[in-house]
Amino acid sequence: MTAALGGLDAIAFTGGVGEHSARLRAAVCARLGWLGVVLDAGSNESSDEVISASGATVGACVIESREDLTMATQARSLLRS
Repeated sequence: MTAALGGLDAIAFTGGVGEHSARLRAAVCARLGWLGVVLDAGSNESSDEVISASGATVGACVIESREDLTMATQARSLLRS
């Protein structure tokens, strides 16, 4: 898919494992180094929103998924109809 897209702008980690496992994020990004993904180890361990190293050509982010908010919004919509 990366070849079809002509490269990557960013990679986003979300959901339970993506949000809470610095070890998983580091392992994934280590295998994507050839694409320009480089992590800042300190930011990754802290689960900062931006975890890519300064100067990395591909950004890496941790995004809170908030499935609970999505479900509550959908439930409210159903209850109103």
